[in-house]
Amino acid sequence: MSAAQAAIPLYSTGPMPEADEAAIVTLRSGQIASGANVEAFRSALADTIDNPAVVTTSDMSMAITIALRLAGVGPGHEVIASPFACLSTNAPIALSGARLRWADVDPATGAIDVGDVRRLIGPATKAVVVYHLAGYPGPARELAALCQEAGIALIEDCDNALGATRDGRPVGSDGDHAIYSFYPNRQVNGIEGGAIASRNPADTARAARLRRFGIDPVRFRAANGEIADDADVTEIGWSGSMSNLNAAVAKAQIAALPNRLAGTRANARQLEQRLADIPGITPFAALPGADPVYWGLMVRAAQRDTLLMRLKEAGVLASLLHQRNDRYSGMPAERRTLPGVDEIERDVLAIPCGWWLKPADLDRIEEAVATALR
Repeated sequence: MSAAQAAIPLYSTGPMPEADEAAIVTLRSGQIASGANVEAFRSALADTIDNPAVVTTSDMSMAITIALRLAGVGPGHEVIASPFACLSTNAPIALSGARLRWADVDPATGAIDVGDVRRLIGPATKAVVVYHLAGYPGPARELAALCQEAGIALIEDCDNALGATRDGRPVGSDGDHAIYSFYPNRQVNGIEGGAIASRNPADTARAARLRRFGIDPVRFRAANGEIADDADVTEIGWSGSMSNLNAAVAKAQIAALPNRLAGTRANARQLEQRLADIPGITPFAALPGADPVYWGLMVRAAQRDTLLMRLKEAGVLASLLHQRNDRYSGMPAERRTLPGVDEIERDVLAIPCGWWLKPADLDRIEEAVATALR
């Protein structure tokens, strides 16, 4: 990389002039913790994912924590998940008191292996978590049928898949609960924040209580604004509400989401075409009917470590993306032989393709990959 060339980032937070203004207005209003922005963002998100049953949260891990409670997960239970994910996905399972059962993945797609999930379901299984890896839709439809047959919950982790679809339906449409994230490197950046969308209206109402200590927002305070004498909290929850400030920043970006997704998809598909002619690198395959949103362009490379080093030297900030969670001794799970996870751990790489990249950036990425693999 020459001194005149800027690095090509895997993620970007802006610029976001509309979010800047929304943040300033909210800060000056004095309504930072709670306020009208939270409902405005919740409503806009509900329209975006075509699901009115949205409850906003402080972050995605809180949303997963609530989803696990709604699914009845606790000590003595088991939850099936892929180890190739972020700790923000799997740590809440460990903290629930349940045991994790690690499922393998299809190395061609990174998607959780439905057949392996089927083999793992047992009497103690309470839920399956499907992570839509890097914005590539996973087999939620197939897992939903399997979970319904077994009488267990399906939780869709859509944390970096906002806007992704399969057969025209938004990710999150098949599970009992769908999880979203508004961390700075997501498609919509709320500085921090999350959301849970549930199928059952009773779960939605319960989630709204659990995110705020278990308080019923309608009955907790009397007409004078003080806590009602007869207020009861029947189920204790967490401090997990999205702030008015986070909601303002996120809401200001919803209108830009379609253009961001279109730009990212165009960049990813152009790179897929360019890289197809370079020996030694293979883009991930999407599932049939899937339209990913490409949090990164996922590829497999035989000389992955060398490629990663040379890309970074050239200023292309590719990444291994995830460390497999079954390596962590704190996880309450037995190690299994997972050949698919072994493969992608060995050769997977995420390459920048976001909406902020320019045509010259795509040229540099193609040249850097070709040079590294010669």
